[in-house]
Amino acid sequence: MNKVKILFVGKHDRINEGKSMVASTSTLVRGDKNIIVDTGSFMDRDRLVDSLKKENLTPEDIDCVIITHTHLDHSANAGLFKNAEILVKHNLSNPGIKFYVNSYFIEKVNLDGYTVMKGVKTLLTPGHTVDNISVAVETREGTIVVAGDAISSEKYLDLSRIPESCWDKNEYNKSRKKILKIADWIIPGHGDLVKIK
Repeated sequence: MNKVKILFVGKHDRINEGKSMVASTSTLVRGDKNIIVDTGSFMDRDRLVDSLKKENLTPEDIDCVIITHTHLDHSANAGLFKNAEILVKHNLSNPGIKFYVNSYFIEKVNLDGYTVMKGVKTLLTPGHTVDNISVAVETREGTIVVAGDAISSEKYLDLSRIPESCWDKNEYNKSRKKILKIADWIIPGHGDLVKIK
C-alpha cells in the first residue's frame, strides 16, 4: 500500500511590503515507485536531500518528480533527481509533459487522471495557475490529495476565501471542490497534512 510522508512543510512569510519568503511543502510518496511531489525553492536544496537521507533515500533513488505548477518555490530543485521522470503541465493547451532527466527526451502525456503508479494519479486543478495539477494517493488511511497551490494552505479549505494570487477564481473554486469531493486528507502547497472527512 502507498505511504505518504511530508519531507518538509513550506510556508509563505511576508517580510515587508513587496518582499516575502516562500517555500513549498515537499512530499514523498512510496509504493511501487519513489515519487517526490514538489521540490521546494532554491533555499530548500540541502533540506530536501537531508530529508531524503532520513528516509534512507538519495536523489538517485527517486523514480518520478511531480511538479504541481511551475512557480520556482515548487520546482527549483527538480534537476537534483537524475534518474527520475518529471511530470509537469506548463500551459493551457498542452495536456502535460514527461521529461526524462537523464536524456534529452520529452513525451506528451495527458495528466488528467494520469496513473503514475498503482493508487497514484494526477488531477488537473487549475485556478491558482493555468497549469496547476494535484496528486491523489490511495493509502490505508484513505485518499490523500497533495494539492499544490490548488489549496495553498488550510485557510483555503473555506470556499468563501480566495487567495490574492489567482489566475482564475472560478476555476480555483471548481478545483477546490473537485479535491474536497475525493480527499480524506489534504496536503496544501504551503502547509501540513489536514484531515477532511
